[in-house]
Amino acid sequence: MIAETVKDTKEAEILSEIKSAEKKAEDIIESAKIESEHILQEAARNSSKLLAAKQEEIAKLKEKKIIEFREKLRLIKEEKLMEGKNEAKLVKTKAQKSSAKAVELVMQKLEDMAQGDDIKC
Repeated sequence: MIAETVKDTKEAEILSEIKSAEKKAEDIIESAKIESEHILQEAARNSSKLLAAKQEEIAKLKEKKIIEFREKLRLIKEEKLMEGKNEAKLVKTKAQKSSAKAVELVMQKLEDMAQGDDIKC
């Protein structure tokens, strides 16, 4: 009977240790689940922050590109206007020279005609 009592006591101790180990394992699993949830929540917050930062960065870059494009467009416009003004000056100068030559030619013709009339008279 003493052997049976010792055997029962050992079995009870073993069962107690098993239950204690199971409890520790459950606690560890529960703690891991909670920690996992916290990690996932933190990762979601961080990814949201990163996404917002990247969207802001993209918006700023886009705005910068638009500003650069507008500036380039303004410079091209100024260049084309300057080319047009220069071309207009050249045309005006040529027209003035042609006008002067035309007047000179007409005057010469009139003089020639007038001299021709003097000869006939």
